[in-house]
Amino acid sequence: MINPKVSVIIPVYGAEAFLPDCIASLRAQTLRDIELIFICDGSPDHSLAILRKAETLDSRIRVIAFEENQGVSAARNAGLNAARGDYIGFCDGDDWAEPEMVETLYRAAEDNRADISFCRVFKDRGDKHENVPLGFDDGTVFDREAISRTLIPAMLSKPTDSDELPLSGYTPRNLFRREVIGSHRFRPDIRYAEDLLFIVTCMKDAGRAVAVDRAYYHYRFHTGSVTKHFSFHVPESYEKSNDALETLLADHPECMRRMKIRRRKMAVNTVRNFCYPGTPYAFGERVRRAKAYMNRPDVAALFDDVKPGDFPAQLGMKLFLMQKKMAFTMCFLFTYVFDRV
Repeated sequence: MINPKVSVIIPVYGAEAFLPDCIASLRAQTLRDIELIFICDGSPDHSLAILRKAETLDSRIRVIAFEENQGVSAARNAGLNAARGDYIGFCDGDDWAEPEMVETLYRAAEDNRADISFCRVFKDRGDKHENVPLGFDDGTVFDREAISRTLIPAMLSKPTDSDELPLSGYTPRNLFRREVIGSHRFRPDIRYAEDLLFIVTCMKDAGRAVAVDRAYYHYRFHTGSVTKHFSFHVPESYEKSNDALETLLADHPECMRRMKIRRRKMAVNTVRNFCYPGTPYAFGERVRRAKAYMNRPDVAALFDDVKPGDFPAQLGMKLFLMQKKMAFTMCFLFTYVFDRV
């Protein structure tokens, strides 16, 4: 049996309102020689019924159904184990892709003999579509040395502390040659930044990558997104992902420098998490937990050499408060000011 050119892996959980749009966008891809592997991750809504119907309409659709929710990493791994394509891409069940996305990334990889191709994304908030800059010219090719020197550091953090996000470590923007994935899989024990760890792991093995400076993927932001709500898993998951990245990149001085910047950003976000909507903690308990976290020697050491006055006002204030371990003020600002403007 001839393998399809591309396998697209789509984990699905609680996505019934948006799933039909996702399915339609993937069925409409201009590259026809693809397979679409949907993994219904124990979704409690009607997602599985929607997928079963779609399966009868298009022979390229395959459905894997978990009886119980196992998480996005386990779902993606099941898709990887089932995929037959020469290249592998990803989509989330509540997002959608422009018709030319798969073909454009496939042609870019083939034409440039690249193991990974990647594009811009749209951040969709209702009817607004923010086209997020990529930071690289269209058609930029990275050899193994340039991947290590330029591309991987850009995914870890900005060159200096910043409230801006680095190059998004978001799996669906990428198309991977099957061989570069090999036996690499997503870690189910990491709930945040699991995408970044997977991509960097694959990039370490890639000989070439190519940038497509056009937006094809629509990343749908929801009101009450998990990234803006309290989670018990944030501190542990941040630390696991950062520890794994540092182990992977230990021989790369610039990456390790960027990792310290990344850890500072994650430390600020950990304190912010105590104050997010949905937190079970009263204000006094938020302060107590934040203070205990700030006083940890490994956390305090992240801010030793920071000069808050070198940065814009709000970022400088966050860095100063972390450096001085001013937990009450930090929690007050995160609860009543920073995330309400």
